[in-house]
Amino acid sequence: MRFRGWLLTGLLLITSGARADHMLMARVPMRADIAVEYLKTSIEEHGYAVAHVQMCDSGMKGFGFKSDTYRVVFFGKIDEVRRIVAAHPEFSAYLPLKIAVVAERGETVLSAINPKTFDMYYPKDKTMQVQFGRWYNDIRSLFHDVDQAARAKAKTSHNAP
Repeated sequence: MRFRGWLLTGLLLITSGARADHMLMARVPMRADIAVEYLKTSIEEHGYAVAHVQMCDSGMKGFGFKSDTYRVVFFGKIDEVRRIVAAHPEFSAYLPLKIAVVAERGETVLSAINPKTFDMYYPKDKTMQVQFGRWYNDIRSLFHDVDQAARAKAKTSHNAP
């Protein structure tokens, strides 16, 4: 059910003339199943917990997507989620945070809603704006970690005899 809400939010952003800055995306030169494992490790190294990895392959095929792998990784910090939901119950649909992982021609695309997109809904709440900035930086760092792991893996496989 939460995935459906996330998907609808993403589609709403796209269909309402959303600019590219509403999404954070990275393309990494690595198989998706391996990228998911590196992503999970990086999430934990950033102090978050992986709540769930949702397999969406068959559901997305029903929408016409042609990918061997389509996953959504849900993650968060339980105390942070509880604090935010207590103060802003309307924000619960966006928690835990989510990153979509899609296989595409031997590479992997990682994508997430840019948390800074929500600044406009909380213009007077500095605590939430700081939180959105932290999430933004963390997601960018997660994507960077997976990309660096992919490049290191590619480099070592090219150097193998």
